[in-house]
Amino acid sequence: MPSLDKIDRKILLELDTNARESFSKIGQRLGTGKNNVQYHVNQLVKEGIIKKFVVQYSLAKLGLFLGKIYLQLSGLSKEEENQLYAYLQKEKRISWVAKCEGRWDLMWGSYVEDMNQFIQIKKDFFNHFEKWVTNYDVIFLAEGHTSPRTYLLEKKSISSKKIHRFMDQGKVEISLEEKKILKFISNNARFNYMDLVKEFKINIKTAQRKISDLEKKGIIQGYVTFLDMHKVGYNFFKLCIFLKNYEKKIDEFIKYCLELPNVVHVIESLGPWEIELEIETETLQDFYSLTHQIRNDFSEIIKKTESVIITEEKKLDFFPEWLV
Repeated sequence: MPSLDKIDRKILLELDTNARESFSKIGQRLGTGKNNVQYHVNQLVKEGIIKKFVVQYSLAKLGLFLGKIYLQLSGLSKEEENQLYAYLQKEKRISWVAKCEGRWDLMWGSYVEDMNQFIQIKKDFFNHFEKWVTNYDVIFLAEGHTSPRTYLLEKKSISSKKIHRFMDQGKVEISLEEKKILKFISNNARFNYMDLVKEFKINIKTAQRKISDLEKKGIIQGYVTFLDMHKVGYNFFKLCIFLKNYEKKIDEFIKYCLELPNVVHVIESLGPWEIELEIETETLQDFYSLTHQIRNDFSEIIKKTESVIITEEKKLDFFPEWLV
């Protein structure tokens, strides 16, 4: 297992906050040279700790919402399990697939334009695999917040921590070329503008203007780094929180969760529960301790919790292939 030194951790936090930040600016903030930063980043990529640099979008402004299904499975042989994951990997309408242990065995999600589209994707999946599904839950993302991994430096998060709101308000009409650009950069947030020039036969000023316009419209929300936390000894958990009498406390509770260093995402959900926390900790005991802390601090609004450990994210696309 690769180990992270202090400069690795500082660089990862910088890139987690803004994956497009230049190596020279990161070096200036860390008191080291551009070449040293570039070397460390290249090593982190080579070791698979950095999996990719991704663009975050506002789903609502693209006219999309995220529907997810969490499933309990039973009776699959190894060959049948391989067939299931091969189907999910190949299916372009499914953008996220996670293998897990705990309350559920499998999670998958799709970006869709309307409910009928989601129902059809669900129906097609169940036509193939229903005999192995013993139970499932359907959840829709109502709002999402992300924040940097401040725990990498054992720093306490603060209330001014950066928050991205994925849903925002209202669809924004964009051209087919703009959609193609979004798809082109979606899994390469550190793109070079010359890549756009070559791909779309435009000049560099036009390429810069198009990206700037997409940022100003709020379609591009930010640039983050997708890490394989298992490779540096961290586990990835989901904590699903069922709330009661929470209307007056919900904003306070979300703010509280975002100030916890090991909470990297807070998801407001429509489904059996109201809040999902995505949490990264070194040990299972650390996760349980944090769970107990959350439940104790907000016992008046937390009815119960369900938890799961994500053992492997087998697919994660931030832009749906079918949209272009």
